[in-house]
Amino acid sequence: MAVSQELRIAIVGTGFIADVHMQVLRTLPRVRVAAVCDTLPGRAERFARRHGIARAFTELAGMLATDGIDVVHVAVPPAAHVAVARACLQAGCHVFVEKPLALQEPELVELQAIAATTGRRLGVNHNQTFHPALLRLKDHIAAGRLGRLEHVALQHNVPLRQLQTGDTGHFMFATEANILHEQGVHVFSMVHDLLGSAREVAAQTAPPRVLGNGNRFFDTWNVLLRCERGTADVRMAFGRSGLETTIHAIGSDGVAFVDLQRGACWLRRKTRWLDFLDHGRNLAAGGLHLLRRAAASVFGYATALFKLSFPEDPFLRGMRGSIAGFLGAVRAGGAVPCPPTAARAVLDMCLRTANAVGARSTPTLGADWPTPGPPRAREVVVLGGGGMIGRRCVERLLRQQRPVTLLVRRPALLPAAWRDAGLRVFGGDATDQAALQRAFAGADAVLHLATVAGDEAGAVERTMAAALRAAGEAARAASVRRLVWTSSTAALYLGGSAPLTGASGPDPQPAARGPYARGKIAAERQLDDLRAQGLDAVVLRPAIVLAAGAPLEHSGLGLWVRDNHCVGWGAGRTPLPLVLADDVADACVAALDAPAARGKTYNLAGGVRPTAREFVREMRVRTGRDYCFHPTPLWWMWLQELGKHLVKMLARRPRELPSLRDLRSRSFRAPLDCSDAGRDLGFQPEADRARFLQRLFDSATERR
Repeated sequence: MAVSQELRIAIVGTGFIADVHMQVLRTLPRVRVAAVCDTLPGRAERFARRHGIARAFTELAGMLATDGIDVVHVAVPPAAHVAVARACLQAGCHVFVEKPLALQEPELVELQAIAATTGRRLGVNHNQTFHPALLRLKDHIAAGRLGRLEHVALQHNVPLRQLQTGDTGHFMFATEANILHEQGVHVFSMVHDLLGSAREVAAQTAPPRVLGNGNRFFDTWNVLLRCERGTADVRMAFGRSGLETTIHAIGSDGVAFVDLQRGACWLRRKTRWLDFLDHGRNLAAGGLHLLRRAAASVFGYATALFKLSFPEDPFLRGMRGSIAGFLGAVRAGGAVPCPPTAARAVLDMCLRTANAVGARSTPTLGADWPTPGPPRAREVVVLGGGGMIGRRCVERLLRQQRPVTLLVRRPALLPAAWRDAGLRVFGGDATDQAALQRAFAGADAVLHLATVAGDEAGAVERTMAAALRAAGEAARAASVRRLVWTSSTAALYLGGSAPLTGASGPDPQPAARGPYARGKIAAERQLDDLRAQGLDAVVLRPAIVLAAGAPLEHSGLGLWVRDNHCVGWGAGRTPLPLVLADDVADACVAALDAPAARGKTYNLAGGVRPTAREFVREMRVRTGRDYCFHPTPLWWMWLQELGKHLVKMLARRPRELPSLRDLRSRSFRAPLDCSDAGRDLGFQPEADRARFLQRLFDSATERR
């Protein structure tokens, strides 16, 4: 291939990482993304439209049958890497695969053999080995500044929001060993890059927790490795509150401390001076390096915002180095930077670490649920049954011995304990009319808890309204007796002083509200139309819903600029309508049958109403975390958002104009009157402050 030839790229898979690939590819010379493929209906088309890609496919074979593709980037879930990579290699394409290349060594060897036979380049995206700070460390090692590298101590501390929300449908929770293939591969790829393949592996873990899917999850791993060129001590901690990855590289004549989050690499070397001068020299050199990194971080953000440079973000720079290195090898016909041999060495570390602690590589339970049988008397269909409120509703219905049907996109994330509870489970999307019709057939009532916002920010309002209309029409067609839908108090204008009851209509000025609020308002209006056509629909508007074991950093308290820093919607002195998810679930289930609820709307707020200041202070005291509340006048917050908007406009990155009315509504100044919910639904939220806080915080404290 001529060095100057344009490379025509195809991307298979359109998840988060595919957007990152696009961000990098559009900055590389002589590269054009010609096609995209995703098997989920509509996703490839939306991705292609968003990024200006000419062709979109839902079948890999159809994409590979077309002319004009040189390189395929494989960004599908890991279990599908081998099948997709195999097909692309056999079609004559060079293939760049997201990590891990394969989950089993025989599959990896097979791909390696196919690449050798076809003469195509095969690489894996070990992007951490291109991290700018790690490259600086490798430069120091190559120049002999550390002497002989003897040991590497690596700390990897990672938040996993899925653990807090109970979303165990992600690949990393599918088996006990998958967390290593998802997260451990980042760490082990750096160990391999610095020290070579592992000769001996020993590992220990903290006691595991049991996930909803029945698998054990080891959240802390301590791994000792003896490698070809030295030893390594690796600690991986998952589900932590802070993201921190560091490397302490110890050589015979120097030491380096690498902070991968901030892109710093501080070198400390032996000198000929007395100890106090030696220490002073190393500290001064380190300080200068950190000052340069601080300036580069700020200046790099500003220049990247105006598209004058590539973003300073270390992750993006690592991705660019990895992708550019592979494409450069394709052009030059040379060796790829991260070949199958590197992937094989990293996979070996993952497998041996899992074996050392007895972590299984197969699911505890099968992913498939039995084929649903016929509907039963008084059948309740729950949409969004896997969510925080949905799970609690299902548990209550089961205790009442009420037959339950679920329509969920990913049945695998449902609690393992439900497999013997007699549930009927349909796989499908809450926007799919055919799936709704299958699930609703013969149902007595529908409990709609799903928030359908779509994956395009500009279409939230349209998507929410269309999804609720689809569910309402399917309910009417199936002669469902009652539909209960959970809206949100975000649909109301809460910036006034007059009390709001369930009969209070949604904000009459939706154009002045944010996308989520506009979506809820539009959906409520769609439901009004369906009510006029005879559908018995009950609307519930929960306020600030909190639950033990779920994230407490709710946007109703303020804008969480960090997971422990809350910028208040105002002074933070307004009593907030906090409500426990258990109490909301009681109201949802009661609304299915309450005679007086027909065609009505209710607000759901709790009886304990601390201010944002008070609640964040409770969070700090009861969790031991450094939570901070920052009161901020709404006008000042609006001016800041307006300033950001102007900067984005100048940088040609349009964003929605900030609305002062929307910020005022977020303050929850208007009192919520829930007496009608108490009268018609028996809604009795926790009113004792001590019990409220105990129910909310006790399990969170036990988990620490």
